[in-house]
Amino acid sequence: LKNIVMEVKSKGYIPSVHGDEHAHPAPMGCGFFKLWSQGKLGGIPPPKFGAEEGKAAVIEAGGVYECLRGSHEEKVVYINLVPGTTLAPDGDDQAFVVDAWVAGKFNLDVPRYLTAAASTVEQLGGPRIAKIITPATPLTPEDVVGVLKGRGWEAEIANQSEVPKLIPTSEKGLLKCVDGRPSDLSAMDGPKSLGGVYAIATNRGVTSLEGLKAIVQEVKNMRHIPSCHGDEHAHPAPMGCGFFKLWSQGKLDGIPPPNFDSEQGKAAIIEAGGVYEQLKGKHKEKIVYINFVPNTTIAPDGKDQAFVVDAWITAKFNLDVPKYLIAAASTVEQLGGPLKAKLIVPSSEGLAVSTAKPAANCGGTCTIS
Repeated sequence: LKNIVMEVKSKGYIPSVHGDEHAHPAPMGCGFFKLWSQGKLGGIPPPKFGAEEGKAAVIEAGGVYECLRGSHEEKVVYINLVPGTTLAPDGDDQAFVVDAWVAGKFNLDVPRYLTAAASTVEQLGGPRIAKIITPATPLTPEDVVGVLKGRGWEAEIANQSEVPKLIPTSEKGLLKCVDGRPSDLSAMDGPKSLGGVYAIATNRGVTSLEGLKAIVQEVKNMRHIPSCHGDEHAHPAPMGCGFFKLWSQGKLDGIPPPNFDSEQGKAAIIEAGGVYEQLKGKHKEKIVYINFVPNTTIAPDGKDQAFVVDAWITAKFNLDVPKYLIAAASTVEQLGGPLKAKLIVPSSEGLAVSTAKPAANCGGTCTIS
């Protein structure tokens, strides 16, 4: 048991066990341990230690103990297959949460793991209602081309090697608007998103200033410089961001408008540690680049303007990809921009699929996909 605690720590997690306020001794408040210790899990031998001995061993090896409160009122069992994600407990809306993806992380027997989970819920009198959460089907560049063409756009896919303007992003670069006009700032090697930080807010349905400030902090934690912008023509200047203007006017389908105006948004972003940039000149964009190459971007060029949508940030900030790209297309359309897109995809590198082989130790059960 102590070795497993060390293994969990080495994977970057905090190992734990629990009890509750009703059981005597308290660690027997873990229904799973109780069933295990009583030999009630088919095919799984009981432990050679008691609940309190297990608790002490886990703590001694560097784990923690938690005490749960109240009665079981779970209504559903979530079986989560999305790696690196979970659901937090909600005392007002209880659910059993089985993060099944850990079976892969810790090299567990998957059928045995899920059978034990089902048996535990059944024996504890829990709900026999399950929702299995699976990863979303990735949206491919080909899918995006099809959608854009359906909206009347010209669209093509280009390999990153065919786009010499593509540059690596840096921590000193602004997470800034997709706008192609020149800026009064120089840090142009950051990712480009709709309205800067407003892209994240709109995608998540955030409409408050406090929510906006939290996003600014999140962007900083991700080692980007959060920003918004205006221009020299608008009054007030921050309304020079066409994306914010459309958002504030409720013209982005399915996206509620903010509960603040452009100047309040600007002030909140600066207060939270972001920056404001002023763009110059008129829109003269000739193309929309939709970039799928992680950690790269295209710097604005006032003499050869383009909208740059770094679509790879949707994964970094856990955004709804279709919603994000539809908002981008709608913004360009409503602003009278060019209905011409070039989708930039990563270069094919490494071992070709046709010559790839399963790992030697996979026991013949591995496939390449």
